[in-house]
Amino acid sequence: MKRTAYLYLAGAIVFELFGTTCLKACEGFTIPIFCVGVAVGYLVSLSLMVYALRDLPLGLTYGIWGGVGTIAVAFIGLIGWGEPFTPIMFGGIALIVAGIVLLNQGTEELEAQHAQSSE
Repeated sequence: MKRTAYLYLAGAIVFELFGTTCLKACEGFTIPIFCVGVAVGYLVSLSLMVYALRDLPLGLTYGIWGGVGTIAVAFIGLIGWGEPFTPIMFGGIALIVAGIVLLNQGTEELEAQHAQSSE
């Protein structure tokens, strides 16, 4: 089921964000609790992505996972660590969003063609 696959993908993104945030917070693997958070976050994220990949195409799944993760981490860095956010960075985020939308549209178009040909 695609709906369940997207829920797995959403969970994978959340845990990837957790792992990446812990990666920043562990300060070069010097703070053990955050090091554990890195391992748990990425292990759970990749495990959930395996389930999402049962019903979603690889390119779309990875595009959404990486794109949404990149966008969210930029905002987490801004809010949590005061990292910069410039108009050029906003433009980059807009391009990521456009890429994800195009990947999704291309996938839906291909699935519609396959459904038509199998009728």
